[in-house]
Amino acid sequence: MSAVVEITGLRNPCRQLNTYQAGLMSAVMDRDDDGNLVLKAGIMGVVLAGGEVRRDDPIYVDLPLGPHERLQSI
Repeated sequence: MSAVVEITGLRNPCRQLNTYQAGLMSAVMDRDDDGNLVLKAGIMGVVLAGGEVRRDDPIYVDLPLGPHERLQSI
């Protein structure tokens, strides 16, 4: 059985990332040309169907019907 996860929004990356590798938190944050914060990681999701997930498994994305909107931070 495949796992199914519905992405529900963005969240700020957690500083605990630095416990895995020093500097990882700063690596997932950036600024755009206007100086706005750009987060490169951190999403929230709901598991709709559980299943085994292994390294190198393919990921399939089903986009909802448009119009598409930028995710908002939760």
